Amino acid sequence: MCLAAGPVIDVRVEGVARQSLTLRAQGSGAGGAAFVGTLRNDLLRSGRYRLTEGSGQVRVEGTVSGAGGTAQDVTVNWPGKRFAWARGAATAEQSRRHAHELADAIVQATTGERGMAQSRFAMVAKTGVRRDGTAIEDLYVCDYDGHNLRRVTRDGAPIVGPRWAANGREIYFTSYRLGYPAVFVADVASGAVRQLAAFRGLSTGAVPSPADPGKVALILSHQGNPELYVMDVATKRLTRLTETKLAAEASPSWSPDGRQICYVSDRSGSPQLYVVDVATKATRRLTLRGGENVQPDWGPNGIVFATKRGCPYRIATIDPAKGEDSVRFLTPVNEQYESPSWAPDGRHVVTARTQGRQSSVWVLDAAEGGAAPYQPFSGAGTQWLNPAWSK
Repeated sequence: MCLAAGPVIDVRVEGVARQSLTLRAQGSGAGGAAFVGTLRNDLLRSGRYRLTEGSGQVRVEGTVSGAGGTAQDVTVNWPGKRFAWARGAATAEQSRRHAHELADAIVQATTGERGMAQSRFAMVAKTGVRRDGTAIEDLYVCDYDGHNLRRVTRDGAPIVGPRWAANGREIYFTSYRLGYPAVFVADVASGAVRQLAAFRGLSTGAVPSPADPGKVALILSHQGNPELYVMDVATKRLTRLTETKLAAEASPSWSPDGRQICYVSDRSGSPQLYVVDVATKATRRLTLRGGENVQPDWGPNGIVFATKRGCPYRIATIDPAKGEDSVRFLTPVNEQYESPSWAPDGRHVVTARTQGRQSSVWVLDAAEGGAAPYQPFSGAGTQWLNPAWSK
C-alpha cells in the first residue's frame, strides 16, 4: 500500500541497497488508520525498503478499514510476481496484528528472508530499590514496536537473563524470589511461573536448545564451581560440559543447529567467549582481546555480544568460524550498550542502552552501513534491562 497522497519519504541509508516500495492505501476508521500506520512502520524498520511515491520495485495497494466497514484487501506486486492478501474487518488492535502479519509476508516474498514484525520482546523492569539495597524488578513483554506492554511476574524479585523458548509461549529466566539465584519458566499468556529444577547452590542462565526444546543449557554450582550443563527437561538428567575448577562459567547460548554452545568463562583471568561442541565437549576460546567479552547470543548471522575494550560496554558481532579478526562493532566507543539479543530476522539486535542513570531498550541494525539505532518505546521512570527478542 502506498499512501494515497503525501510527500516522498526516502529513508535509504548511504551504501545500503534498499528496494523502493510504493505503499498506497485507502484507509478509513480507526482500524484502517492503525493498519496503514503500522504496516508503514514495519516495512521501514525492516531496513529493506525505502518508501517512495510513483512506481516502486515493490507495490502494495488496497483498501482497508475497521470493523463495520470494508474488509482489509491488499495486493502486493514486485517484478514478475504478486500475491493477494485479505483479512476480515477488524478493531484497531486486530488491524495492528494484521499489518504485522502482512509486513512479514512482504519481507519473506520479496527478499526470501524472515521478517520481525510479529515478534516480541521480553525485558526486566526495575522500578525501585528496597531498604536492604535489592532491586525491585519484574518481567515484562511487549510487541517488537513497543505496543501491548504487559507485566508477567508480580513478586518484585531481581531477575537476570530472560530467554524465550522457541514456541514463543514461555520465557526462561533467573530469579532471586527464593533468596538465591534459581531458574524459572514463565507462561507468557497466564503469568504462571514454575521452577525449572531444584539444585543445591546457584542455578542460572537457562536457555532451551533451538533444535530440541527438551534440552536446556544452564549454569549450576551444585558440584562446586559454576559449570556449564545441559539438562534433559523431562528426566532432569544432567550432562556436564565444562571442568574448570578455578574458574566460573556463565551466559550460555546455543548455535542455531543446537550442536554447539557459546558461553562465558574467566579461566584466562578475564571473562571471554568460548565455544563447546555438545557431543564431544571439545572447547575452544573465541575472543582474544578486550578486558571483558560477555552476554553472547548466537544467531543465524553470527554471535552478538557485549565487550569492554578500553571503554564502556559496546555491542559487537563475531563470526564463530573466523574468530577474533571478524569482530565488528555495532555501537560507538562513547555510548554504553549491554545485553544484546538477535531478532528473528538475523539482522536486528535489541539491547539495553544506559544514558546517565536511565537504562532503556534500543534496536540496532547489524547490516553493513545499517540504519541508526532507534528506541521502540519510552519508559521514563523505569529502568528497562536485559531485553530478549523472541525467535
